[in-house]
Amino acid sequence: MTYESHLADLPEDAPWDEKPGESVIEQHDTDAIPEVDVTEEDIAASGEDETNWLIFGNNYQGHRHTTADVITPENVGDLEVEYVLELGEPPNDFQGSPIVVGGDPPIIYQTIGPDMLYAIHGRTGDILWTHFYENADGASDETPPAERGPAVLGDTVYKSTLDLGVLAIDRYTGEEQWYYNGAAAYRGEVAEDVRHEELQWERSRGTTSSHPPMIYDGMLMKGSFGGEFGVSGFYDAIDLEGNPQWRVNMTPEHEWVGDSWQHGGGTAWAASCIEPDTGTVVIPSANPGPWYGTVRPGWNPYTCGKVGVDTETGEYQWHHQDAPHDWWDYDSPSPPLVFEEEVDGETRKFATWPGKTGWVYTVDMETGQLHQRSEEFVQHYNMWSLPPFDDIENAQWIMPDLRGGTNPQTSSFDPQSRTLIVKGLNQPMRLSWFETEYEPGETYIGMDIEHAPVPATQEQEEEEEEEEDETADDGEEAEEEKEETADDGEEAEEEKEETTDDGEEAEEEKEETADEEADNGDGSEEEWRDAWNGYVGVLAGIDPISGEVKWRNWYEETPPWGGSLTTPTGVTFAGDGDDLFTAFETETGQPLASWDLGTAASGAPVSWYDPGEGKQYVAAPAGGERENYTESGNRFVVFSLSE
Repeated sequence: MTYESHLADLPEDAPWDEKPGESVIEQHDTDAIPEVDVTEEDIAASGEDETNWLIFGNNYQGHRHTTADVITPENVGDLEVEYVLELGEPPNDFQGSPIVVGGDPPIIYQTIGPDMLYAIHGRTGDILWTHFYENADGASDETPPAERGPAVLGDTVYKSTLDLGVLAIDRYTGEEQWYYNGAAAYRGEVAEDVRHEELQWERSRGTTSSHPPMIYDGMLMKGSFGGEFGVSGFYDAIDLEGNPQWRVNMTPEHEWVGDSWQHGGGTAWAASCIEPDTGTVVIPSANPGPWYGTVRPGWNPYTCGKVGVDTETGEYQWHHQDAPHDWWDYDSPSPPLVFEEEVDGETRKFATWPGKTGWVYTVDMETGQLHQRSEEFVQHYNMWSLPPFDDIENAQWIMPDLRGGTNPQTSSFDPQSRTLIVKGLNQPMRLSWFETEYEPGETYIGMDIEHAPVPATQEQEEEEEEEEDETADDGEEAEEEKEETADDGEEAEEEKEETTDDGEEAEEEKEETADEEADNGDGSEEEWRDAWNGYVGVLAGIDPISGEVKWRNWYEETPPWGGSLTTPTGVTFAGDGDDLFTAFETETGQPLASWDLGTAASGAPVSWYDPGEGKQYVAAPAGGERENYTESGNRFVVFSLSE
């Protein structure tokens, strides 16, 4: 890549501080919130402080690892439910991570979609205040957007909003301090109204979500969304008074052909991480736009990968693309993490993440050069086959699916065993593209999609159909007996022969259909079904340095969404799409204990130790509908174990 600044202009006359939406605040027992001064030093040390979880990944490096050690493989089955909260109104989608500020009592800050923030008493579950923001673009009632969590510093809790802004909120009262309007300018052009017209559409799950803010060295950083609406992605840094400092253009103009960058996607809608020694932030990047590549020649950086950026200046450090010039929606939203390891006698720093592509990528943190692509953690079949034009029936079936591999599911890392805990979806799909034109506020995709049916669900449907056929056959036999009793034996025999003839014709039609299907895609339906192991998802433990897949736990009907966390005692907590929240042995993947949450565990769990109670707590955000796999619900379940 030729070096040229990827920073976008930030017009001084843009309405950066104008708030387009409205806030609704409710206060309850706010006096219960203890005064605790949260500093950047506290955030940096959060991963070593068992009483806190002060940042999305519990440290700047994003490990999602706690040092609280009350819970062990031997006693994890003794965990008890401390309380259960029903937050918001379903169907909402927990995809974020709570923040926990230790104190007497600890206080939890939790977001759910759309734009809802709660302050919660960590011991009792009492809601102390709520701040609900009604963004000016509205949100779908049926599929409200996901929220990915807040950030905290000093007396303030920060959350990104669904109109691309940031709210700074007094964390003791829930009252607003200031608002940053990230839609005030776009591609260097000042919005005619408060928000730029190309950044306006109804917010809904799958196309929009809040980005967990990242606070470092006196600045707050946040991303963008809307790759399916033909936006050009950006990543912002603002100071802690809400003033813009720099903006990265995630589709750098000088690296794209013609004007294709202007609608090139590359949004940054998932959590980032930081290597604090060098001050480099690693930013996830989404799909290019539109999904078909004929209108955007070239590699289309930084889409479908990660980019390293200097936190002070916003300037480019390096980038890596999981799927250059993507056609399959193999973007790279999974949050990265940074770790240090000795390789060939030299201590080096690495960034690592799982991709929708079904591999874990580990790159040198200084250069972005690939160190290791892991063994596959989901299956691959016909991968990289280009979709045909307007012909979904003859498209090849491929794996992984566009939902992964790993999508927004947050990984965790156990530094003792050097195990990266990864979730993935394992399912075939086929695609077919068609031409589309960009229109502001309209989807800009140009792709038909078909996902393979889940075998377990299909078998259940076939069994139900067989039962119906058997019931119908029993009725026909009874009718024949009745006719025979009426001495209409000959007529009954003729009807039987006709039925047999009809059955032979139907069987011939079925065989002809099967032959036609056998010509679709790459080989027969039987071929891709034989290639697929039939499991729809996986939880895996992977060594990011060697690339070895240490273990895999497969899921038959519902892929595992949400995140995970690890403990120093060798326990991993992770939920799934079938309502179960499970403790695993980190090194082997052996299940240790499970709890039914009553809804899909779409959020990322956290843990902390409360010295005032002598307990280790584990919070499991659960909620969201995943294609009717489970019942909807917005449950925030907190477990505890006394020492």
